[in-house]
Amino acid sequence: MDFNKLEVSVKESLHNEFSTYSKILEGDNFFLKTVEEIREQKLNPILNETGIFHTTKCKITLSKSIYKETLSLLFDAIRREEKTGDLLNGVSPKDYKATMNMLRTLKSTTVTFQSKVSGESFSFNILDTSVEKKTKVTFAFKAIFFYHLDELKKVLFYKSDSK
Repeated sequence: MDFNKLEVSVKESLHNEFSTYSKILEGDNFFLKTVEEIREQKLNPILNETGIFHTTKCKITLSKSIYKETLSLLFDAIRREEKTGDLLNGVSPKDYKATMNMLRTLKSTTVTFQSKVSGESFSFNILDTSVEKKTKVTFAFKAIFFYHLDELKKVLFYKSDSK
């Protein structure tokens, strides 16, 4: 995904959402440092059996444990979504059932970041199911756990022309 190609209203909405997240984690630099710490961990921290992992500034909790097979299917689905605009578009009949099970599993899974300094927290779902029959992976999840850090910086430091 290229943040620069999104509509202005979407850019502003994402900027406001991520600005709130960064304020809770004590500022943009601490938020970016937290994301870097998540990515530096050798085994993807999402795979932690307890669904809980820590960085220097926050505690991150997943409402459900995610297993390696599920994460692998999710990663493939994200790549498909980036290419075709749909998580299921182009999935082979052999992999369809596994992908649907992954979507059912992650549908209600939330990720919570709690600041160790202030105790404040923010949460987001892994999947956006707001549009019927059109499930997508939330931008927040992709930006924090998968996208290049530059995309997250574009969102955080976005300046609207109308301001």
